[in-house]
Amino acid sequence: MTTDSKCMDASLLRSEIEKKLPAAFTAYTRAFRGTIATGIAAIDAVVEGVPLHALTEICGSGEASSGKTSVLAALLAQATRERYCALVDASDSFDPESGHAAGIHFSRLLWVRCGKSPARLRPLEQAFKVTDILLQSGGFGVIAVDLSGIGERIVRKVPLSTWFRFSRVIERQPAALVFLEQEPHATSCAGLVLRVEVEPAVFSGKLLTGFDLKVEVVRAGAARKPVRSVRSEVTLKTQWA
Repeated sequence: MTTDSKCMDASLLRSEIEKKLPAAFTAYTRAFRGTIATGIAAIDAVVEGVPLHALTEICGSGEASSGKTSVLAALLAQATRERYCALVDASDSFDPESGHAAGIHFSRLLWVRCGKSPARLRPLEQAFKVTDILLQSGGFGVIAVDLSGIGERIVRKVPLSTWFRFSRVIERQPAALVFLEQEPHATSCAGLVLRVEVEPAVFSGKLLTGFDLKVEVVRAGAARKPVRSVRSEVTLKTQWA
């Protein structure tokens, strides 16, 4: 069979499929439906905040100083000014004192500490079950799920269908679903993927008073304007600065 014949057959096949399924070859793009600012101006200037009606992944190394927790704290501080939010803490590692210092309004935050259930579910399984319940309940502006303390080997086994289900459920709600992970896993199911890392930046004598936060936009499928993959450097102050 010649190349021309193959092209003809492919064209006819596509034509037949489109007759029965008109949208079969239409690329799916998420409509822009608003955002919630992260509270970090340099990030918001690039991606306009975390998208509503979409799943977001904030990724960084498994080390405590990766910077992703600082981004989450800034986001929750911003969001809890006017919205009720939820934090699903899979490894029970959230530090409320740091949260207070970041400005989180705890009267508007539901903190779910996994591993405390009498059912003895594994932390990842419990975190996903709680997330399902929160999504079904509604009423939250941000649902953040911190999986950063769960080993990559375990999170990598989560089937793509799970991420797809989460992305479809959140599309129907005026809320943002945010996952903290060591590596991105939702692939095309995510409306925004950020990768962060930090480097010590500012010292006063022997006291660390700030650090550089490097943010890479890996994916920004719901933005109103095209966003290329960029790296922005942000200097954040520590709570004792």
